[in-house]
Amino acid sequence: MFFARSLARLTLFLSLSALSARVLETGSAILFNFFNGKFIASELRAMGGTRRSRDDVLFKLGLVLAVFGALVNVVSDEILLRRRRANTRATPSRAAARRHSVVSTNTSSKYILPNGFFFDYVLCPNYLGEFIEWLGLAVATNNLALRAFALWTFANLFPRAVNYRRWYVDTFGEKAVGKHRKAFLPFLV
Repeated sequence: MFFARSLARLTLFLSLSALSARVLETGSAILFNFFNGKFIASELRAMGGTRRSRDDVLFKLGLVLAVFGALVNVVSDEILLRRRRANTRATPSRAAARRHSVVSTNTSSKYILPNGFFFDYVLCPNYLGEFIEWLGLAVATNNLALRAFALWTFANLFPRAVNYRRWYVDTFGEKAVGKHRKAFLPFLV
């Protein structure tokens, strides 16, 4: 997942015109993902793998959560990237992006409000997916480093998702966003 996240950041970096402003951000994201993966792998190796048996129900549940979270994360990121690209291109592609999204009422705006998939339940399903992924790995391995990272991921992404919801409401209006669509946790927050 670290490799996929690094590649996603790199493709976003290559598609932006303000290269100098993104070099440090992209480089630090790649380095963070590299060293974080190395740290967790070394801790798992040092303790001989997981603290749970592969036959343990929590191990299996954790793996299912991790795979589900990764799927939600990757698919949501891909939807956002495709719609962002389509909305900034020529008229036919932009029209396709608009069919599956709500576009800002500001005619000069490039912002869209995605819908479909998990976007119908939360505004930041990629954040939710990443948290579920880390939570699943923590449950599967019962590893202290992974539990701490799952907590850190929640502490980092939850406030960002809440702020994004406020921004979406300010940009598109409460009616377009809908009260049913939450910031981070479906049906709750």
